[in-house]
Amino acid sequence: MPEFLVLRAVANTLGVPLEPDAVERFTRYRDLLLDWNRRVNLTRVTDPVEVEVRLFADALALYPFLQRQRMSHPVARPRRLIDVGSGGGFPGLPLKIVDPTLDVVLLEATGKKVTFLEAAIAELDLDGVRAVHGRAEEYAHQPAFRARFDLVTARGVARLPTLLEFCLPFLRPGGWGIFPKGRDAETEASDSARALETLGGQLVAVEPIPLPELSGSVIVAVEQASPAPSTYPRRAGLPVKRPL
Repeated sequence: MPEFLVLRAVANTLGVPLEPDAVERFTRYRDLLLDWNRRVNLTRVTDPVEVEVRLFADALALYPFLQRQRMSHPVARPRRLIDVGSGGGFPGLPLKIVDPTLDVVLLEATGKKVTFLEAAIAELDLDGVRAVHGRAEEYAHQPAFRARFDLVTARGVARLPTLLEFCLPFLRPGGWGIFPKGRDAETEASDSARALETLGGQLVAVEPIPLPELSGSVIVAVEQASPAPSTYPRRAGLPVKRPL
């Protein structure tokens, strides 16, 4: 019986390319993740089937939004994606597996998780992806990172008003922030009006994923309409303590 039946079905419904080499990489990724998770707290998801659904399929649900951004703002070079608070690599690594043309940065503040990400990149034999050890509040002010990306993702990092401050300064105008959220997504989006206005963003979509396997999951997409003011993100701690 083929592996990843749910992942294949989700990918087919969403129009995500899932070639045999991608399935083989997902197999290695799952096994490596579960092995390392015995020693390093990478995820609370420890059942192989749950990894397939809650981590892999959940990440692939962002793919149609990546395509929508590509169609609205085409570029003649590889698109750059930064995954903020990447943890075990979600959603950045699954998106890289199904779209090898992406140039991906996995930004993670915990050293042990960065070590895992480096091991995963090597094990999966992926080019055009690197793990970076640091915080968004610091890296978003570095010239090599500020307003340099077409796409930013983040999963389970913070409520949307705080998350936007972490993420939007990485985007060039026309770039999209694409964030998986839960049932409170509409409320979080409503609470983010001031953050969007302050940071130069505009809401593109708050869309539930129309799949029973991912019931309750919602994607929030935000476009960077103008450069974020240079004062943002504020120093570490303030975006959480005093959300915009």
